[in-house]
Amino acid sequence: MSADKTIVLGGRPLADQLAQRTHAIVAETVDTVWTQVPFYRSLPEEAVRSDVTAIIRRNLEVFIASLRSLRPPSDDELVRVRESAGRRAEELVPLAEVLHAYHLGTEHWWAAITELAEPGDVADLGRAGALLQTHLQAATAAVLAGYGSDRATPGEDDSARRALFLALTSGTDATGTAERVGVDLPRLYWVAALHIDPHPDEQSAEVDAVVAERRKVRRLQRELDNVGRDNALSMVTSSGGGVLIPILEAEPGVDDWQNSPQYALLHRNLRDMERTIGAAVVAGVAVAAPPDVPGAYEQARAVLDVARHYGRASGAVRLRDVALEYQLTRPSAATPLLADLLSPLNSHPAVLETLESYLDAGCDRAAAATALHVHPNTVVYRLRKVATLTGLDVGSAPDLVRLVAALAARRVRE
Repeated sequence: MSADKTIVLGGRPLADQLAQRTHAIVAETVDTVWTQVPFYRSLPEEAVRSDVTAIIRRNLEVFIASLRSLRPPSDDELVRVRESAGRRAEELVPLAEVLHAYHLGTEHWWAAITELAEPGDVADLGRAGALLQTHLQAATAAVLAGYGSDRATPGEDDSARRALFLALTSGTDATGTAERVGVDLPRLYWVAALHIDPHPDEQSAEVDAVVAERRKVRRLQRELDNVGRDNALSMVTSSGGGVLIPILEAEPGVDDWQNSPQYALLHRNLRDMERTIGAAVVAGVAVAAPPDVPGAYEQARAVLDVARHYGRASGAVRLRDVALEYQLTRPSAATPLLADLLSPLNSHPAVLETLESYLDAGCDRAAAATALHVHPNTVVYRLRKVATLTGLDVGSAPDLVRLVAALAARRVRE
């Protein structure tokens, strides 16, 4: 087949087949990158769902366009790739991690392409491979441009501290990494997973959202350095991330650091951080010795997820603060059964919202009415409707327990 004809595999144009499978291929690529690149595992879930997924989708769309035109991608087509790389550079993400992600994505696409080929497609398969290689070269150049334009690249100290963060949170030769970068590991760390709300500038039509994000990240990094006395280790983006803060002072006789005066200080530090960066910060927090940081970091992320599901908008949250909610939201064979207890409310969104507000308000009807901007009698009426539709009455202690568990299970499923 001549080089000016459509690339066809398995009897159909390759571009059409990839376009039809775009959603699945993007999801599979995101999963591959998330599981195999250490930095991406440290990203907040929101960043993975939005920014990372969006740039992988755009990258694939550009490659599909190249398959249709049989030409390499233009600089204009790769603008978003370059801009995304610029954001990663601003966030001091190691360049090698970003390039690793692009290479993994390309390997996954090639595997998907080869599965479509039949024995007689050798020539077109070779053309597809050559075009994919050309695309990777162009995308790599765009990433390098993003890292080199109008900004400083990550310094050796920043890269070393991020390498130590990854080593500690993954449990991979943390002691050896600390020795190589010249850091003495403390006896204990505050281990925190952060979620950060958008700054008003990020949602303003008058301010470039990318610029606003970068400002916030820089301010956040400075605040983390202040809190950790320049010894904090972190991997953060504009929407959150992870941080390890050394607990340096010794308090004789105090083993439960989560009840110590330092926890209260950490809580105040988060409030100060919110004022400095101009956005709400909520943190899942745990305490761990260096060898136990991986488990503590996973727990902190789980606590953060539970806290946000239950309306915590700011401040530090420990496992003990959400112990019941945490337990109720652990998946089990009973989860779908409990969630289905509320399925009769699916067609009554106002009733479901009232039940959620009532339970989240600690069964305070007046507080629920205020949150919903309705009259307290409306709350009473809707709670009666809950009983009519589900057979579960909030006035019955056993039914109330079932409703709380059902709502937790529903939130897990959603």
